[in-house]
Amino acid sequence: MASADKPPAGLVIACAAGAVVSMAAGVYFGGTGRLPLAMAGTGLFVLLGGLAFELARRRSA
Repeated sequence: MASADKPPAGLVIACAAGAVVSMAAGVYFGGTGRLPLAMAGTGLFVLLGGLAFELARRRSA
């Protein structure tokens, strides 16, 4: 894999930061009893966390 095919580090960091923020929001909304918002935050966490993991894996290859 050529260096040009690697995703930029900023994109990996942005996806990971988005995952952290969405999980924090999910925990907050779950604690306040707003379960639909908590589940949405958890879903975004899974989506963004998986994307960040995949981008980081491609970057390290």
